[in-house]
Amino acid sequence: MKIISSAAVAEKNKIATDSAWLILLEINIGADIIRLAGNNEDVTWNSHVWQAFPFELDTIGETGKGEIPSVVVKVSNITGEIQQYLEAADGANGSAVIIRVINTTASSSTESELELSFVLDRSEYDENWISFYLTGANCLSRRVPPRRYLKNFCAFNYGGIKCGVSSGTKITYPACNKTKSDCETRGNSARFGGYPWMPEL
Repeated sequence: MKIISSAAVAEKNKIATDSAWLILLEINIGADIIRLAGNNEDVTWNSHVWQAFPFELDTIGETGKGEIPSVVVKVSNITGEIQQYLEAADGANGSAVIIRVINTTASSSTESELELSFVLDRSEYDENWISFYLTGANCLSRRVPPRRYLKNFCAFNYGGIKCGVSSGTKITYPACNKTKSDCETRGNSARFGGYPWMPEL
């Protein structure tokens, strides 16, 4: 469990304080990062401006049953700005969403007092709200190891950094079927991305 900073603890224990606890919402949709602050004015934190924007968080609970945690975040859709990002990304399922809590007294710190990372499972929207259904990362949904090990097939992109063929070779041979023989024809067998020593099954 993360321990909050001593400055935040001192603020929390005061009977009266002019500091505030703010919730920051970071939504990564493709190359775009949307930063929202649950506040009535923009917040500058960690060298970024977090736009004041209405949103609501569902209760984030814990379970001892081995279930993957989930939460619903509702973001205002009155302006339609975020809906445009979602439509351009075909729903943006699988995008990373991070919920952070900071205290304005420790706003100069680059560390949040609380940080929770989720994956966007699905989203729904109407003219008032966008509902983000967030879930924890499921390690069972990822391929392990991340790539397949094949005897006579190269997993590298033809002409990419790992492949390494020259632009002149690509002019002579515009395409590649990713076999070892094609790699030898191009004089590039030392960088073949398959595993020719693997036994036949």
